[in-house]
Amino acid sequence: MWTAIAFGISVCLYLKNENRMAIRLGDFFPKKPVNEPALQLDDPKWDTLEGGYKGTPYNASVALKKLEQANDKQAINHIYQELWNELHHQGDVGLASYYAVPHLVRIAREKQFVDYNVLGLVSVIEIQRHKDNPPLPRALYPAYNEAIANLGQLAAEAISQPWDLSLASAALTAIALAKGEIKLANAIQNLDDEGTIDEFLESY
Repeated sequence: MWTAIAFGISVCLYLKNENRMAIRLGDFFPKKPVNEPALQLDDPKWDTLEGGYKGTPYNASVALKKLEQANDKQAINHIYQELWNELHHQGDVGLASYYAVPHLVRIAREKQFVDYNVLGLVSVIEIQRHKDNPPLPRALYPAYNEAIANLGQLAAEAISQPWDLSLASAALTAIALAKGEIKLANAIQNLDDEGTIDEFLESY
């Protein structure tokens, strides 16, 4: 009996020490940051990426897959509502936001569906990227920059559509970003309502 008890205590102490060792090893070897040239939508790394809420992972691939399958404007708007809420929050963007950009532009081009959502959301992510937010992973640069260039082409293609003020502001912002004019794009993006435009014109 005493032998069994002693054996049980030894096992518990061993497991306890193993758990302590695991914690120490985790402290010394933190998880390697994601630095991939792109992420396919079935890549498990999406689960680890943060969006617009710092410290909170957001798997954007789920919504992006739905966006690939959506065929009507109402469904697309509903999906974009989630993406707007999760990929950008009060000026914050994260790696999930950056890795979503090439897919957002690709899907819009494949579907030939260009509206305020894709132009506006990608523009917001790109503008906020240059502020107090995580740096763009170096390996992602080629695919991301190509997406921003293609965003300008999408905006140009939207010229045949009827424009309201929101679409006009988003399209002109996207074109400025495609040409590398970040400050100008930021200024145009903020001229998205009549009151702001009137105030701007009164000061000049």
